Amino acid sequence: MSKFNTDAGMPIALTLDPGTYYRCACGQSQNLPFCDGSHQSAEHMPIEFKVSERKKVYLCSCGQTAKQPFCDGSCGVNITD
Repeated sequence: MSKFNTDAGMPIALTLDPGTYYRCACGQSQNLPFCDGSHQSAEHMPIEFKVSERKKVYLCSCGQTAKQPFCDGSCGVNITD
């Protein structure tokens, strides 16, 4: 992914309803952190993820996670609810 804010230090916390979502991977979306179809190449295809029940999720903003699009604390952030 090319457009992560590696200086942000914090994941993007959102409460999402059940459904299928697409995390922008190119940074060109006008609806960040979600894809709006602005990408122009297969190199930066959005990351599809599903939410089965209404819940709070933490989307990675640094690009270091091994569980894209979700933050796994690889950047040192401790995620607790």
